[in-house]
This record gives sequence, C-alpha cells and structure tokens, in this order.
Amino acid sequence: MNPYELRFSILNTAKEFLEQQYKANLQAFDAMDKTAKDFAYLAPKFPTVEEVIEKAVEINKFVSDANERELTKIVKRVNGIGIAF
Repeated sequence: MNPYELRFSILNTAKEFLEQQYKANLQAFDAMDKTAKDFAYLAPKFPTVEEVIEKAVEINKFVSDANERELTKIVKRVNGIGIAF
C-alpha cells in the first residue's frame, strides 16, 4: 500500500466511524418521545468534512507514533467506547 492509499484508507475509516456514531445518535434521538423532540436542537448533526479530516488526523497520529502514554490519553478521550487491550 502506498502512502496515498494509506491516507485514503485512514480518511475512509474516519468517515465510517463518524457516520456510525451519527446513525447511533440518530436512532437514540428517534426513540425519544414526541415531547422530547420539541428540542430539535438536540438532534444529531451529520459529520462535516472538517470533522472527518480531524478524525483522520487523529487516527493517523495514533497509527504513526502512538506510545503507551499517548494511547492512554486516547482511550480516556474515547470514554464510553469499549476497548479491550
């Protein structure tokens, strides 16, 4: 895999992660009762290109030079997602 293919793969991974997160949030929002839906501003927003790029940079940083201390920081930031090492 050349560097361009690797970057494209990382970008796709970030996009898929954020889309799955959006879909899960949307399902939770749809499950709310009608009165709670009056708070439409709470509805999840589809990820922007900037958010996808930001997530890709984060993933690239992780796979490029993650050490144990950096890995611990990332796991703490991703609070709520089950990760087993």
